[in-house]
Amino acid sequence: MRTANISLKIKSSPSGLLTFNLVIILLVLFCSQVSSQQKGREFSQKEKAAVQQPKLAKVIMGYYPGWKKSEFSHSLIDFSCLTHLAHAFAWPDSNGNLIIGSDYLYPELVAAAHNHSVKVLLSLGGWGNCDGFPPTAASPEKRSRFIGQIVDFCRQHDYDGVDLDWEFVSNEQERQNFSDLVRELSAALRAMNPLRLLTMAAPSGPYWGRWINFEELHPYFDYISMMTYDYHGTWTDHSGHNSPLYTCQNDPCGSFDDSFTYAVIREIPLDKLLMGIPFFGRSFNTGRLYSPSTQSQYYTYTDIQKLLASGWKYNWDFCSQVPFLLSPSRTTLLSYDDIRSVFRKGRYVLDKGAAGVIIWEITADRHNGRPELLQTIARTFRRPAAK
Repeated sequence: MRTANISLKIKSSPSGLLTFNLVIILLVLFCSQVSSQQKGREFSQKEKAAVQQPKLAKVIMGYYPGWKKSEFSHSLIDFSCLTHLAHAFAWPDSNGNLIIGSDYLYPELVAAAHNHSVKVLLSLGGWGNCDGFPPTAASPEKRSRFIGQIVDFCRQHDYDGVDLDWEFVSNEQERQNFSDLVRELSAALRAMNPLRLLTMAAPSGPYWGRWINFEELHPYFDYISMMTYDYHGTWTDHSGHNSPLYTCQNDPCGSFDDSFTYAVIREIPLDKLLMGIPFFGRSFNTGRLYSPSTQSQYYTYTDIQKLLASGWKYNWDFCSQVPFLLSPSRTTLLSYDDIRSVFRKGRYVLDKGAAGVIIWEITADRHNGRPELLQTIARTFRRPAAK
């Protein structure tokens, strides 16, 4: 828009002053008219745009222990931070029957997850629940019975798939039987309408991993999850990190990074590879890393925050990129993951191009009224919403 060029000659006489005042009034009126033609560009109140939550760029599969229903209801779960929920656990008996515990069924959980577009998986097995897998997988008749009951359960209770957590396949015969179970279960789930997912929680290294034929079985899975935690515990003769990002001091027990390399060597496609993040830690009856230890206990992240508040000393291991605590007496060491280390593991997953993460387990990180670690992972994996 052009501006008017107005030339004024002002006399010092009263009539000149009057002329000047009239011109000023005309200018004010002119500017007011021009301003009114701009449709309130500066003064009209704009309507606030609706805030759209950025989508998750990676898979976040959280395990929900069914036995914690009474103390941690579905209303406490931040579903916006999840893409999948693995409902733990059901299992097979020795005759191939699907065993559902009395506290397992939770239709409100499934409905709440679906209302947030989160897929729910029937998680089978888990530590201490796997005695029925070897006899079931060894028999064509029992495999058929087990798979049929799984299909019926998923259809009846609106589950979106199955997560296999056989801990652990442990010999050559079980290796073959596990492969047969996976192929047949995959075919049955993919024949459903809509088709169901198949995932597995896999050992994170070669000791147990040698009995699983990853190279041939990965086409049958939607995701294969490395259980990248429990590197040290009661089963090791020395202290160490529960889930180190990197291996240090030539420790033979492995790390998150070692397990990623192992998965790649075993030809697990990156777009199917999930890495494990623990919301728990483990203590050792020693005051030093990588020193002899004979006792170890399990602590949730929530419990660990209470220890911090009571005087335990925080330490950061710059080599392994994870924290640990020392008791006031310096006789107990506790390894765990915090916001800092969880963020770094999330960045590792992004940088390496893996599909995402699994979490054991999502009831364990509530602190100051919110799930600190889960929300940290989600923030790391958020991407801007499409315009």
